[in-house]
Amino acid sequence: MRKTVLITIAVTGMLASAIGPAYALTVDPDTGVDMVNSNVYALAATPDGWMYIGGKFDEIKNSNGNNRCAADELVRFDESSGTADCSWTPAMPGTYVKGLAVMGGFVYAGGDFGLVRVSESTGQVDSSFVVSVAHVNAVTAAPGGAGIYIGGSFNRVNGKPHHDIALVKTDGTVDNTFQGDLDGNVRHIRIGDGYLVPSGSFDTASGHFDQSIAELDETTGAPNASFAPAIPENPMQCFDTAPTPTIIYAACGASHNFDAAFDATTGAKIWRNFLGGNGESISLTTVGGNQVLFIGGHMGTRDPTTMPCGSTYLHGIFKADLNGNPDCSWDPHLVPDTHNYTGGWVQEVVNGHLWLGGRFSTVDGVKHHGVARWTL
Repeated sequence: MRKTVLITIAVTGMLASAIGPAYALTVDPDTGVDMVNSNVYALAATPDGWMYIGGKFDEIKNSNGNNRCAADELVRFDESSGTADCSWTPAMPGTYVKGLAVMGGFVYAGGDFGLVRVSESTGQVDSSFVVSVAHVNAVTAAPGGAGIYIGGSFNRVNGKPHHDIALVKTDGTVDNTFQGDLDGNVRHIRIGDGYLVPSGSFDTASGHFDQSIAELDETTGAPNASFAPAIPENPMQCFDTAPTPTIIYAACGASHNFDAAFDATTGAKIWRNFLGGNGESISLTTVGGNQVLFIGGHMGTRDPTTMPCGSTYLHGIFKADLNGNPDCSWDPHLVPDTHNYTGGWVQEVVNGHLWLGGRFSTVDGVKHHGVARWTL
Protein backbone atom coordinates (compact mmCIF):
# COMPACT_ATOMS: atom_id res chain seq x y z
CA MET A 1 0.00 0.00 0.00
CA ARG A 2 1.34 3.44 -0.90
CA LYS A 3 0.96 6.57 1.27
CA THR A 4 1.29 10.17 0.13
CA VAL A 5 4.00 12.18 1.88
CA LEU A 6 5.21 15.75 1.91
CA ILE A 7 8.82 15.95 0.82
CA THR A 8 11.74 18.13 -0.04
CA ILE A 9 14.13 17.99 -3.07
CA ALA A 10 16.72 20.17 -4.64
CA VAL A 11 18.06 20.60 -8.13
CA THR A 12 20.28 22.81 -10.13
CA GLY A 13 20.94 23.94 -13.60
CA MET A 14 19.52 25.18 -16.84
CA LEU A 15 15.78 25.25 -17.32
CA ALA A 16 14.08 26.22 -20.51
CA SER A 17 10.29 26.26 -20.24
CA ALA A 18 8.35 28.40 -17.83
CA ILE A 19 4.98 28.17 -16.16
CA GLY A 20 2.60 31.00 -15.40
CA PRO A 21 3.24 33.76 -12.88
CA ALA A 22 3.34 33.24 -9.12
CA TYR A 23 0.14 33.61 -7.10
CA ALA A 24 0.01 35.40 -3.74
CA LEU A 25 3.47 34.05 -3.02
CA THR A 26 6.00 36.88 -2.97
CA VAL A 27 9.61 36.68 -4.13
CA ASP A 28 10.90 38.23 -0.90
CA PRO A 29 10.90 36.05 2.24
CA ASP A 30 8.83 36.97 5.30
CA THR A 31 10.24 39.78 7.42
CA GLY A 32 10.75 39.57 11.18
CA VAL A 33 12.07 35.99 11.18
CA ASP A 34 15.17 35.33 13.30
CA MET A 35 18.28 33.77 11.78
CA VAL A 36 21.52 32.00 12.66
CA ASN A 37 25.10 32.95 11.89
CA SER A 38 26.10 30.12 9.54
CA ASN A 39 24.87 27.09 7.60
CA VAL A 40 21.60 25.21 8.17
CA TYR A 41 21.38 21.55 7.10
CA ALA A 42 18.25 20.18 8.80
CA LEU A 43 14.66 21.26 9.55
CA ALA A 44 11.88 19.49 11.45
CA ALA A 45 8.48 20.94 12.35
CA THR A 46 6.19 19.76 15.16
CA PRO A 47 2.39 19.83 15.55
CA ASP A 48 2.72 22.08 18.62
CA GLY A 49 4.24 24.91 16.60
CA TRP A 50 8.03 24.57 16.75
CA MET A 51 10.50 24.51 13.88
CA TYR A 52 13.70 22.73 14.92
CA ILE A 53 16.77 23.85 13.00
CA GLY A 54 20.13 22.07 12.84
CA GLY A 55 23.40 22.89 11.16
CA LYS A 56 26.82 24.38 11.82
CA PHE A 57 26.30 27.64 13.74
CA ASP A 58 26.87 29.11 17.19
CA GLU A 59 24.63 32.19 17.36
CA ILE A 60 20.98 33.13 17.03
CA LYS A 61 20.46 36.55 15.48
CA ASN A 62 17.37 38.72 15.18
CA SER A 63 15.93 39.73 11.83
CA ASN A 64 18.28 42.74 11.70
CA GLY A 65 21.30 40.48 12.04
CA ASN A 66 22.09 41.45 15.64
CA ASN A 67 23.19 38.74 18.05
CA ARG A 68 20.45 37.54 20.44
CA CYS A 69 22.03 34.54 22.16
CA ALA A 70 24.56 31.74 21.84
CA ALA A 71 23.64 28.43 20.21
CA ASP A 72 25.31 25.11 19.44
CA GLU A 73 24.19 23.49 16.16
CA LEU A 74 20.55 22.96 17.21
CA VAL A 75 17.86 25.56 17.97
CA ARG A 76 14.11 25.97 17.70
CA PHE A 77 11.97 28.79 16.33
CA ASP A 78 8.33 29.53 16.95
CA GLU A 79 6.99 28.45 13.57
CA SER A 80 4.27 31.11 13.47
CA SER A 81 6.17 34.17 14.69
CA GLY A 82 9.64 33.16 13.46
CA THR A 83 11.17 34.02 16.86
CA ALA A 84 13.93 31.76 18.20
CA ASP A 85 13.69 30.32 21.71
CA CYS A 86 16.87 31.45 23.48
CA SER A 87 15.98 29.35 26.53
CA TRP A 88 16.31 26.13 24.47
CA THR A 89 19.95 25.76 23.41
CA PRO A 90 21.29 22.19 23.75
CA ALA A 91 25.02 21.55 24.08
CA MET A 92 25.67 19.26 21.12
CA PRO A 93 28.59 16.81 20.99
CA GLY A 94 29.92 17.36 17.46
CA THR A 95 30.53 20.09 14.92
CA TYR A 96 27.29 19.99 12.89
CA VAL A 97 23.77 18.52 12.69
CA LYS A 98 22.69 17.01 9.37
CA GLY A 99 19.37 15.25 10.16
CA LEU A 100 16.44 15.83 12.53
CA ALA A 101 13.24 14.06 13.55
CA VAL A 102 10.87 14.73 16.45
CA MET A 103 9.00 11.93 18.21
CA GLY A 104 7.69 11.19 21.69
CA GLY A 105 8.89 14.39 23.31
CA PHE A 106 12.44 14.13 21.95
CA VAL A 107 14.39 15.66 19.08
CA TYR A 108 16.57 13.01 17.44
CA ALA A 109 19.62 14.59 15.82
CA GLY A 110 22.19 13.04 13.51
CA GLY A 111 25.53 14.44 12.41
CA ASP A 112 29.28 13.89 12.51
CA PHE A 113 28.79 12.75 16.13
CA GLY A 114 26.40 9.92 15.21
CA LEU A 115 22.94 10.03 16.83
CA VAL A 116 21.67 11.68 20.03
CA ARG A 117 18.30 12.76 21.33
CA VAL A 118 17.39 15.98 23.10
CA SER A 119 14.44 16.59 25.41
CA GLU A 120 11.87 18.94 23.91
CA SER A 121 10.97 20.21 27.37
CA THR A 122 14.43 20.80 28.88
CA GLY A 123 16.77 21.12 25.89
CA GLN A 124 19.17 18.64 27.51
CA VAL A 125 20.88 15.81 25.65
CA ASP A 126 19.48 12.52 27.01
CA SER A 127 22.49 10.66 28.44
CA SER A 128 20.44 7.44 28.78
CA PHE A 129 20.04 7.17 25.00
CA VAL A 130 23.33 5.75 23.71
CA VAL A 131 23.83 4.63 20.11
CA SER A 132 27.24 3.76 18.68
CA VAL A 133 27.25 4.80 15.02
CA ALA A 134 29.43 6.89 12.73
CA HIS A 135 28.27 9.72 10.46
CA VAL A 136 24.47 10.15 10.25
CA ASN A 137 22.92 12.38 7.55
CA ALA A 138 19.27 11.30 7.61
CA VAL A 139 16.93 10.88 10.58
CA THR A 140 13.27 9.93 10.01
CA ALA A 141 10.60 8.88 12.51
CA ALA A 142 9.20 5.42 11.83
CA PRO A 143 5.41 5.15 11.44
CA GLY A 144 3.60 4.41 14.68
CA GLY A 145 6.51 5.44 16.88
CA ALA A 146 8.42 2.20 16.27
CA GLY A 147 11.75 3.99 16.28
CA ILE A 148 14.02 6.15 14.18
CA TYR A 149 15.37 5.30 10.75
CA ILE A 150 18.91 6.57 10.31
CA GLY A 151 20.97 6.83 7.13
CA GLY A 152 24.44 8.05 6.40
CA SER A 153 27.93 6.66 6.00
CA PHE A 154 28.46 3.80 8.45
CA ASN A 155 29.08 0.04 8.54
CA ARG A 156 28.05 -0.77 12.11
CA VAL A 157 25.46 0.30 14.66
CA ASN A 158 26.05 -0.72 18.27
CA GLY A 159 28.82 -3.02 17.06
CA LYS A 160 26.63 -5.00 14.63
CA PRO A 161 26.84 -4.84 10.81
CA HIS A 162 24.38 -2.30 9.36
CA HIS A 163 25.40 -0.66 6.12
CA ASP A 164 24.34 2.98 5.72
CA ILE A 165 20.74 2.48 6.96
CA ALA A 166 19.21 1.10 10.16
CA LEU A 167 16.18 1.27 12.44
CA VAL A 168 16.99 2.33 16.02
CA LYS A 169 14.43 1.76 18.77
CA THR A 170 13.59 4.48 21.27
CA ASP A 171 15.69 2.71 23.94
CA GLY A 172 18.79 2.98 21.73
CA THR A 173 18.89 -0.67 20.68
CA VAL A 174 18.77 -1.70 17.03
CA ASP A 175 15.68 -3.35 15.55
CA ASN A 176 17.30 -6.36 13.90
CA THR A 177 14.08 -7.25 12.08
CA PHE A 178 14.98 -4.37 9.76
CA GLN A 179 17.83 -5.63 7.57
CA GLY A 180 18.10 -2.85 5.00
CA ASP A 181 21.54 -2.88 3.41
CA LEU A 182 22.86 -0.17 1.07
CA ASP A 183 26.31 0.11 -0.47
CA GLY A 184 26.82 3.88 -0.32
CA ASN A 185 26.13 7.11 1.51
CA VAL A 186 22.48 7.98 2.32
CA ARG A 187 21.43 11.64 2.09
CA HIS A 188 17.71 11.44 2.95
CA ILE A 189 15.09 8.91 3.96
CA ARG A 190 11.48 9.68 3.06
CA ILE A 191 8.31 7.75 3.89
CA GLY A 192 6.61 6.77 0.65
CA ASP A 193 3.45 4.80 -0.06
CA GLY A 194 4.14 1.74 2.07
CA TYR A 195 7.89 1.97 1.49
CA LEU A 196 10.89 3.83 2.81
CA VAL A 197 12.53 5.85 0.06
CA PRO A 198 16.23 6.42 0.81
CA SER A 199 18.31 8.47 -1.61
CA GLY A 200 22.05 8.94 -1.84
CA SER A 201 25.13 7.66 -3.65
CA PHE A 202 24.49 3.91 -3.35
CA ASP A 203 23.77 1.66 -6.33
CA THR A 204 22.44 -1.52 -4.69
CA ALA A 205 19.99 -2.33 -1.90
CA SER A 206 20.57 -5.83 -0.47
CA GLY A 207 22.12 -6.77 -3.80
CA HIS A 208 19.23 -5.39 -5.89
CA PHE A 209 20.24 -2.70 -8.37
CA ASP A 210 18.77 0.61 -7.17
CA GLN A 211 20.87 3.48 -8.50
CA SER A 212 20.70 6.27 -5.91
CA ILE A 213 17.00 5.71 -5.02
CA ALA A 214 15.39 2.63 -3.46
CA GLU A 215 12.07 1.47 -2.08
CA LEU A 216 12.48 -0.60 1.09
CA ASP A 217 9.92 -2.46 3.20
CA GLU A 218 9.31 -0.40 6.35
CA THR A 219 9.54 -3.45 8.62
CA THR A 220 12.15 -5.72 7.06
CA GLY A 221 14.18 -3.32 4.90
CA ALA A 222 13.87 -5.68 1.93
CA PRO A 223 14.00 -3.86 -1.42
CA ASN A 224 10.98 -3.69 -3.72
CA ALA A 225 12.25 -5.92 -6.52
CA SER A 226 9.82 -4.44 -9.06
CA PHE A 227 11.31 -0.95 -8.63
CA ALA A 228 14.57 0.16 -10.23
CA PRO A 229 15.01 3.86 -11.07
CA ALA A 230 15.97 4.53 -14.67
CA ILE A 231 19.25 6.30 -13.87
CA PRO A 232 22.01 5.16 -16.27
CA GLU A 233 24.89 7.05 -14.64
CA ASN A 234 27.17 5.37 -12.13
CA PRO A 235 28.42 6.93 -9.94
CA MET A 236 25.44 9.14 -9.22
CA GLN A 237 24.00 10.83 -6.14
CA CYS A 238 20.37 11.73 -5.55
CA PHE A 239 20.12 14.18 -2.68
CA ASP A 240 16.39 13.99 -2.04
CA THR A 241 13.06 12.66 -3.25
CA ALA A 242 9.40 13.61 -3.09
CA PRO A 243 7.36 10.39 -3.19
CA THR A 244 3.66 10.24 -4.08
CA PRO A 245 1.55 7.09 -4.61
CA THR A 246 2.32 7.15 -8.34
CA ILE A 247 5.45 9.27 -8.88
CA ILE A 248 8.78 9.79 -7.15
CA TYR A 249 10.24 13.23 -7.89
CA ALA A 250 14.00 13.36 -7.46
CA ALA A 251 16.94 15.75 -7.50
CA CYS A 252 20.34 14.38 -8.35
CA GLY A 253 23.85 15.41 -9.21
CA ALA A 254 27.28 13.91 -9.85
CA SER A 255 28.58 13.21 -13.35
CA HIS A 256 25.35 14.81 -14.59
CA ASN A 257 22.88 17.05 -12.72
CA PHE A 258 19.14 16.68 -13.17
CA ASP A 259 15.69 16.63 -11.68
CA ALA A 260 13.36 13.85 -12.73
CA ALA A 261 10.12 12.00 -12.16
CA PHE A 262 10.04 8.21 -11.93
CA ASP A 263 7.11 5.80 -11.90
CA ALA A 264 6.71 4.82 -8.24
CA THR A 265 5.89 1.19 -9.13
CA THR A 266 8.58 0.38 -11.68
CA GLY A 267 11.10 3.23 -11.58
CA ALA A 268 10.58 4.01 -15.26
CA LYS A 269 11.49 7.56 -16.25
CA ILE A 270 8.51 9.87 -16.77
CA TRP A 271 10.59 12.98 -17.43
CA ARG A 272 14.07 14.26 -16.75
CA ASN A 273 15.53 17.78 -17.02
CA PHE A 274 19.23 18.53 -17.22
CA LEU A 275 20.40 21.00 -14.56
CA GLY A 276 23.54 23.07 -14.21
CA GLY A 277 24.46 21.99 -10.68
CA ASN A 278 23.52 19.67 -7.83
CA GLY A 279 20.08 19.78 -6.29
CA GLU A 280 19.71 19.28 -2.57
CA SER A 281 16.08 19.76 -1.48
CA ILE A 282 12.51 19.53 -2.81
CA SER A 283 9.04 20.34 -1.50
CA LEU A 284 5.83 19.18 -3.14
CA THR A 285 2.90 21.35 -2.10
CA THR A 286 -0.01 23.46 -3.37
CA VAL A 287 0.15 27.17 -4.19
CA GLY A 288 -2.91 29.02 -5.53
CA GLY A 289 -4.76 25.75 -6.07
CA ASN A 290 -1.99 24.20 -8.18
CA GLN A 291 0.51 21.54 -7.16
CA VAL A 292 4.08 22.79 -7.46
CA LEU A 293 7.63 21.78 -6.67
CA PHE A 294 9.99 24.05 -4.77
CA ILE A 295 13.51 23.10 -5.71
CA GLY A 296 16.61 24.24 -3.86
CA GLY A 297 20.31 23.64 -4.26
CA HIS A 298 23.44 25.32 -5.58
CA MET A 299 21.99 26.20 -8.97
CA GLY A 300 22.99 29.80 -9.53
CA THR A 301 25.02 29.95 -6.31
CA ARG A 302 28.17 28.12 -7.38
CA ASP A 303 28.11 30.45 -10.40
CA PRO A 304 25.43 33.15 -10.84
CA THR A 305 24.85 32.30 -14.52
CA THR A 306 24.34 28.52 -14.38
CA MET A 307 20.54 28.68 -14.02
CA PRO A 308 19.03 30.73 -16.86
CA CYS A 309 15.25 31.13 -16.85
CA GLY A 310 13.67 33.25 -19.57
CA SER A 311 15.31 36.68 -19.38
CA THR A 312 16.62 36.17 -15.83
CA TYR A 313 18.65 33.73 -13.73
CA LEU A 314 17.64 31.65 -10.72
CA HIS A 315 19.81 31.46 -7.60
CA GLY A 316 19.47 28.68 -5.03
CA ILE A 317 15.67 28.12 -4.98
CA PHE A 318 12.92 28.11 -7.59
CA LYS A 319 9.32 27.03 -8.12
CA ALA A 320 8.35 24.60 -10.88
CA ASP A 321 5.34 22.73 -12.19
CA LEU A 322 5.14 18.95 -11.91
CA ASN A 323 7.13 18.58 -15.14
CA GLY A 324 9.99 20.56 -13.65
CA ASN A 325 9.30 23.70 -15.71
CA PRO A 326 10.21 26.78 -13.68
CA ASP A 327 8.18 29.87 -12.88
CA CYS A 328 10.68 32.52 -13.96
CA SER A 329 8.71 35.24 -12.14
CA TRP A 330 9.52 33.68 -8.75
CA ASP A 331 13.26 34.25 -8.52
CA PRO A 332 14.62 34.79 -4.98
CA HIS A 333 18.35 35.54 -5.16
CA LEU A 334 20.46 33.74 -2.56
CA VAL A 335 23.90 35.22 -1.85
CA PRO A 336 26.75 34.19 -1.91
CA ASP A 337 26.13 33.33 -5.54
CA THR A 338 29.71 32.35 -6.39
CA HIS A 339 31.58 29.24 -5.19
CA ASN A 340 28.65 28.42 -2.92
CA TYR A 341 28.14 24.65 -3.22
CA THR A 342 25.44 24.47 -0.56
CA GLY A 343 22.85 27.09 -1.55
CA GLY A 344 19.30 26.01 -0.66
CA TRP A 345 20.14 22.76 1.12
CA VAL A 346 16.94 21.77 2.96
CA GLN A 347 13.23 22.67 2.92
CA GLU A 348 10.13 22.10 5.01
CA VAL A 349 6.54 23.11 4.19
CA VAL A 350 4.25 23.50 7.20
CA ASN A 351 1.25 25.63 8.19
CA GLY A 352 1.21 27.52 4.90
CA HIS A 353 4.92 28.37 5.11
CA LEU A 354 7.94 27.33 3.07
CA TRP A 355 11.11 27.18 5.21
CA LEU A 356 14.52 27.07 3.52
CA GLY A 357 17.86 26.34 5.15
CA GLY A 358 21.32 26.33 3.68
CA ARG A 359 24.25 28.62 3.08
CA PHE A 360 23.17 32.19 2.38
CA SER A 361 23.55 35.55 4.06
CA THR A 362 20.99 37.56 2.09
CA VAL A 363 17.95 36.90 -0.08
CA ASP A 364 17.20 39.66 -2.59
CA GLY A 365 19.58 41.96 -0.74
CA VAL A 366 17.91 41.54 2.68
CA LYS A 367 19.57 39.74 5.60
CA HIS A 368 18.31 36.16 5.94
CA HIS A 369 21.29 34.25 7.28
CA GLY A 370 21.08 30.46 7.04
CA VAL A 371 17.28 30.29 7.19
CA ALA A 372 14.36 32.02 5.46
CA ARG A 373 10.57 31.60 5.41
CA TRP A 374 7.94 32.40 2.79
CA THR A 375 4.17 32.53 3.31
CA LEU A 376 2.48 30.49 0.59
